[in-house]
Amino acid sequence: MLGFGALTVFSVFGLGAEGLPGLFTFRSATVGDGLLLPLLSYALVRASGGVIAFRRRAVAFTAVGIFLAGAAIQAQWLLNPRPRANWTLPRPHYFNLPGWWHAVFFALGMAFLAGAAIAVVVRLRGEAPAVVESRIRSVGAVGTLASVFGFMALVAVDNAATSRDVPGLLALHLGASAVSAFVLLGFATRWRLLGRAAQLVVTALLPAGALAYAFPHDLRYDLWIALVVVIAGLAGVFAAGALTAVTVAQRCVLSAILLVCAVGPIYQAVTAAAAPRQLITAAAVGVVLVLAATLGLRLLRDDKADPLWTWVIPLAMVPVVGYALAGQYFAAHQPVNPLAVNLAGVVAAALFVTVTGRSVRAQFNLVIKAEQGGPMAPRLSEFKWQAYAGMVVAYVGTILASIVFAASTTPAADWTPGSVSQADVFRLGGVVAIVAVTCAGLALAAVLPVGRGIRHALVTALCLGFAAALGASIREQGFAGWVPIALAALTGLVTLCFVTEGIISNAGYLQNVVIGWGERTVAVACGFASAAATVWMTGPALQSSATGRGVLPGLVGLFVGAGACLLIPTLAARTLPGVHPPRQFTPNRPLHGILQDSFVVLVLSVSVAWVPTFFFSHVQGLANWWGLVIFYLALMGDAYKYVMKNNLAHVRRQREWVYAQAAATGRPVTADEDRALAGLARHVVRQNILAVGPLFMLLLLVIPSVFGGLDDEGFNQYFTV
Repeated sequence: MLGFGALTVFSVFGLGAEGLPGLFTFRSATVGDGLLLPLLSYALVRASGGVIAFRRRAVAFTAVGIFLAGAAIQAQWLLNPRPRANWTLPRPHYFNLPGWWHAVFFALGMAFLAGAAIAVVVRLRGEAPAVVESRIRSVGAVGTLASVFGFMALVAVDNAATSRDVPGLLALHLGASAVSAFVLLGFATRWRLLGRAAQLVVTALLPAGALAYAFPHDLRYDLWIALVVVIAGLAGVFAAGALTAVTVAQRCVLSAILLVCAVGPIYQAVTAAAAPRQLITAAAVGVVLVLAATLGLRLLRDDKADPLWTWVIPLAMVPVVGYALAGQYFAAHQPVNPLAVNLAGVVAAALFVTVTGRSVRAQFNLVIKAEQGGPMAPRLSEFKWQAYAGMVVAYVGTILASIVFAASTTPAADWTPGSVSQADVFRLGGVVAIVAVTCAGLALAAVLPVGRGIRHALVTALCLGFAAALGASIREQGFAGWVPIALAALTGLVTLCFVTEGIISNAGYLQNVVIGWGERTVAVACGFASAAATVWMTGPALQSSATGRGVLPGLVGLFVGAGACLLIPTLAARTLPGVHPPRQFTPNRPLHGILQDSFVVLVLSVSVAWVPTFFFSHVQGLANWWGLVIFYLALMGDAYKYVMKNNLAHVRRQREWVYAQAAATGRPVTADEDRALAGLARHVVRQNILAVGPLFMLLLLVIPSVFGGLDDEGFNQYFTV
């Protein structure tokens, strides 16, 4: 707040010098002060455990000394007769108001960080060697050092006069920082863990170097570059699935480290799309950097996960990123040969089903093993969240890559960019407000001290009110033609049935809980709310009767609609007694099952309705479709076939587990357990029937099998499903 926040206020109100490099010209003042230094401050304060328990004198002397050093640096800037003028130092020997504020904050911030760092050092010196080693090997230690090195990397970029000066300054800044950190770690560990300290320093250097190239000296972004960078970031997040994380915080830190490692080189690749050698080199560096960071984190933390994952999972998203980069290469070499575009789509599809698809399934195999019981059973929830997070990341990345490829390879005459008016922005803001109010109301309804009947009535009114409000917006905007209407209506109907069935099943007969009319009414109302969100998301949010939306508004509408489809059923179901049954007959908690069903039908709706409608509204001409369609069918085929088959196998695994549990205790299977198994079988069959309807026209799903898709069973598995 006092650093980046205050300077942002000064900049917005024009209190700095105009016509000179401003606040957002400097990466260290924006990304550094706004993100890295707050993270570093939090990490150091958390690691220090409080100054009271340590030597206050050492902390005070260090803070005072560094404050004076910081003040001396500011004085040197002020006394320099030929400084680099900027918005806070417009001429020699003169700080304006933002300049004096920054000078004071600079010195105080350095003093605070130095004092906190010394507090951590003193704490480590007083702890047992085993405890110190566990702290050095922690994810938090990597994140803390990476923040320091990342800030110094951004300072190097800011200090470079030209882009050619960046490598030398970057090596100097990171080299000096690495040596300083190594010496400080050696002192903190009493020179007993130098090997671990070296591992920590090297691992933290990798994302710092990549960060400098994610925000280079000659920074340039447009929508397509930004989307490719987002895809690369998602690839890094997916790669983090190869590493074990006990807490959500650990998972976030690991994901952030690998995200940065992927983003820096891929930004360099996409901005060099016109030069094939530079593009391939930068992309290869990104792959190597992610693999090196994954290996470094595994070695540092003695990660016991399957070693094969170190190489397989980080490579999973390479086909997706490569597909987007291929599109940008074609865009830089217009006009392109349609045969080359279509061949790129075929190759990307083949790599997707053989690399990406198998990696996603590898994470789901842990879920299957945990559902079967044994030592992995207690970690079922952890494995499920990790597997579904991986699926979401891979799916979103693939959709974005398809958009980039289509936009990049379609001739300008055949690409309809769409538009967005001020009225469209207000409508979208209104939908966001409706979603927020509905979710807040449902969360409040779950904790109000009222009777069950009143609570059910309140939840029903909120869900139906949401559906009515969204229905009015849909009616006002209309549809662009009969194809979007048909797709939106079909997926809306399937969503209505799927969500209703999911709530009744998971909060009812799967747990042998009696479902009354109140609970059924809530389930149907939730179904209507999700259906309305689906129809809006796949229809008017993309293309109204008057005009098509732009790419960015369409994506925003997708994420708003997806949030509504996931949040509303989950929050509404919290008010039902069946989500807390007297005895749980399924491996998953009822609320998790409802969220899972909502997610499955959301993916189905996006795949069957949103994606085709999006491309119908932007891409004209049959010749521009094939390179896109083949890759899209690979995505659909791989996901659909695996999920449906696993859904069927889930019933068998659950039955085997129940009978094994009964046999182990020397008792027969109870009538309640038999009823729960029968309910699960009905639930799965109903879901598969609902899912088959929208996909009936996509019989070309067998195409991925040609490329060695999910298994070797061939065409017969479709008849099984």
